[in-house]
Amino acid sequence: MGCLVWEVGTGDPEAMESASQPPDHGSIEQVLDAAFNRLTEALRVTEDQLRFGDLSEIANPPLARRWQQLRRVTGALRQQLEVDSGPLSLHRNVEGDLLRGLPGSGPHGDRKQLIRTNICRAREAARSVEEAIRYFCPPLCGEAEAIRYQIYQLESLTEGILHRGSKLDGRHLYLLVTEELCLGDILETTAAAIEGGASMVQLREKSLGSADFLQRAQQLREITAERGALLIINDRIEIARLCRADGVHLGQQDIAPHQAREILGPDAIIGLSTHNPQQASAAALAGADYIGVGPVFDTQTKKHRVAVGTNYIKEARQQCELPGYAIGHVDEETIDEVLTAGATRIAVCTGIIARPDPRGAAQFLHQKLVENASREVSDGHLR
Repeated sequence: MGCLVWEVGTGDPEAMESASQPPDHGSIEQVLDAAFNRLTEALRVTEDQLRFGDLSEIANPPLARRWQQLRRVTGALRQQLEVDSGPLSLHRNVEGDLLRGLPGSGPHGDRKQLIRTNICRAREAARSVEEAIRYFCPPLCGEAEAIRYQIYQLESLTEGILHRGSKLDGRHLYLLVTEELCLGDILETTAAAIEGGASMVQLREKSLGSADFLQRAQQLREITAERGALLIINDRIEIARLCRADGVHLGQQDIAPHQAREILGPDAIIGLSTHNPQQASAAALAGADYIGVGPVFDTQTKKHRVAVGTNYIKEARQQCELPGYAIGHVDEETIDEVLTAGATRIAVCTGIIARPDPRGAAQFLHQKLVENASREVSDGHLR
């Protein structure tokens, strides 16, 4: 493999004799053993917390699988290293560890802090592994460096879910409003829907000019803020920034979520439309905080797109770490089918705003979601 290569000099007998003797690598092997142990232990704790954590805020099997995969890659690197060196554990000296018995990091404030602490440990241990391998076995340095950068990437993803994702907790009914489809006044309709249980509002106006769009967004910002609902702007990042919306919703052809975040800041909620499992799987690493799942059925707001069907609801849930909102002609007639397919969150447009009683329509759908959430919790897989 090329580990532990020593060059033997010529000309100086003493130098040749000294250089021909391999140095004592017991200490570096102890470093590698300890660093690998810390790394895999921290990865396992993170994985387990995301796999078995509290249903309401932590449990995230797709994200847990990413950490699990990284733990397995780390284990494979250790095994590859030990092909030449032999088991690193043979060099372990627990009794002689000078830091053994010193106080640890102390109690964790909550399970989110437990996850953050162990990701920090993994990051530090990965650097220790990489630097030791640079000396001990340079040909494997690239693999060690790749693990460290994967930790950076997964840390950013996990922190986004823990931090911004908490803003989405309990927000299962997402209202989409556009004036041309509203049966009544758009502002009164929005207020009524929020009173009926909608806790997120997306302003979607494809035909308004910028000035009129901004005015409408500012009006909805006031209505949503007064009622504790989130305001999301469809596509128009500059409008979202100017009206101080909570975030923006993007399509697959818009700028990337991480680019939108550079404009709106680290606390902005970024949504992303998805239409197949590949897009759902890629959404989290692209920087999104939630995904739209659909259109499940043919809909007036997505006339150009073929419905993906209810099977995609389950596929998206399995593939994506993020909350997913089933969208596309979800209303009082289709809600049961959508929930049966595995949806726990829905995005609704005409099913509320085109009804004579938007408050009652929202209330009906919200109650369905509440009942479904109770069943999901009892079954052990709400997200």
